Amino acid sequence: MRLLIVEDELGIALAIEDVAIDAGFEIAGIAGNMSEALDLGAEADIAIIDVRLGDGLTGPSIARALFSGFGLGVVYFTVNPGLIENPKGRPVVAKPTKPERIADALSMAAKNARARTHRVASGPTFH
Repeated sequence: MRLLIVEDELGIALAIEDVAIDAGFEIAGIAGNMSEALDLGAEADIAIIDVRLGDGLTGPSIARALFSGFGLGVVYFTVNPGLIENPKGRPVVAKPTKPERIADALSMAAKNARARTHRVASGPTFH
């Protein structure tokens, strides 16, 4: 499963990268803003997204764009979870956190992404 890290603080992005690699994820790239995230979106299966980046409170918009444009699963990563108005069942990891919490949230997003892909690939079910 390929992970896109959307985080404007390089030290935090590299720490997430280490956790993700240890948890078995492949890194599709690190993006610091919406433009970079959209450029890398096609390379990933899921994304972990900081809610407030250097260009403002753009994380939720990035999440919507990556989901609608590329079908990516999303994990929100933020100091202030209250900034996310409607996470739509997406995992939210509050900073600061333990590496295990990040790995668990990424695994949940990957599981949801695999289930979504399986439903699309297998077509509708009629009862």
